[in-house]
Amino acid sequence: MKIETKYSIGDRVWVVYENQGEVSVYDTVIEEIAHNNKETYYFGKEAIDIHEPNMILYNDSDELYNKIIDLMNEIHEREKGADNIE
Repeated sequence: MKIETKYSIGDRVWVVYENQGEVSVYDTVIEEIAHNNKETYYFGKEAIDIHEPNMILYNDSDELYNKIIDLMNEIHEREKGADNIE
């Protein structure tokens, strides 16, 4: 069975995600890809499980910038909403 994936083994990617209200960014090289009936899992040197929506090809600096800004805006909106509750 052949499975199409957005990224390939050997691709260098940025991983961008939120961790405790902060944006975290690091780079890695995809070493393994696994797939079950629902989801594709990527594994890099420094990561056990990388979710595809958190990955950006290393050379795509515009997408990296936009992902960071989007995450920061989400965090600020949540914080602003939490301030209004108190």
